[in-house]
Amino acid sequence: MRIGLVGWPGAGMTTLFRALGGKAQQGHKGGTRADSWPLVSLDVPDPRLEWLRDLWKPKKYTPARIEFVDFPGIPPAREKGRGELMAAVRDTDGLCLVIRDFQDPSYPYERPEPDPEGDLASLKSELLFGDYAAVESRIERLREKVKKPSKTREREEKELKLLERCLPALEEGRPLREVEMNDSERALLSGFRFASEKPMIEILNVSEDRLGGDLPENACCARLEAEIAELSLEERKEFLKDYGIAEPFRDRLIRMGYEALGLLSFFTMGEDEVRAWTIRAGDDAVTAAGKIHTDLARGFIRAEVISWEDLHQAGSVREAKARGLFRVEGRDYKVRDGDILNIRFSV
Repeated sequence: MRIGLVGWPGAGMTTLFRALGGKAQQGHKGGTRADSWPLVSLDVPDPRLEWLRDLWKPKKYTPARIEFVDFPGIPPAREKGRGELMAAVRDTDGLCLVIRDFQDPSYPYERPEPDPEGDLASLKSELLFGDYAAVESRIERLREKVKKPSKTREREEKELKLLERCLPALEEGRPLREVEMNDSERALLSGFRFASEKPMIEILNVSEDRLGGDLPENACCARLEAEIAELSLEERKEFLKDYGIAEPFRDRLIRMGYEALGLLSFFTMGEDEVRAWTIRAGDDAVTAAGKIHTDLARGFIRAEVISWEDLHQAGSVREAKARGLFRVEGRDYKVRDGDILNIRFSV
């Protein structure tokens, strides 16, 4: 799963990217895909998985991972490279809107003074307007296409009706994620990867002197966090303590991104490997099995399940079995966050 750092020039996307451990000097490789821009792949912090690792001491330990992409500030309309950038922004699973709330005399555009509310509103409008233009253009093309018989006419008529429902919402300033659709309708739009359909996290980038005050959970000083990221583990602990910071913002942002994308982790465990697997909330046991290996989904028989909480309380697999805490679930079972699965299959 991939989240793009997006904002106006000077908001601090690259500084926040450095705080996540990214290397900003990679530069743009060209093209309209998100992976043509600098990205960093991060382990999702999970004390539950760490406990399983300590319990089993496996040969291999594999946390869940999530990627963040460093996009430059969105340039003014008609500036060279803007179209390529906005296409790459759409090639993500979610967006992290970085908003400036610090003084910056070198701010490159209209306002050296911070205006977080105005910047956030204009940024959302910018993303929404891009979707509006794409929907309006697609509707015009479809209205002409459906006049002629073709093998794809039925699908195009469904798409047209759906987009005609979406257009008024965009005109009213409502993002597409708020438009009511069923799964098949969402699938019809999936190829467009509309920006306003994506989950969004809002991050307030503040100055260092604001730290320690009554700040919301989504606020950070990206410059300071980037410095913290370059320290050794011991130095980092002291630095955080001096500034009264409970944990690096990096860990908090990873969790926020994971949650915003509607993701959850289930675990597999054993002497060979302890591993976290990522699925979407609501996915069933067969889908989870398929994440491990396609053969497990194809030949699925049952899933042996125990929650991490139950195993943790029991203290060991042996004790958990003695207490009857393992249970058998079928293919329709909705996997829960923290479930530990052992898939039985036959192919």
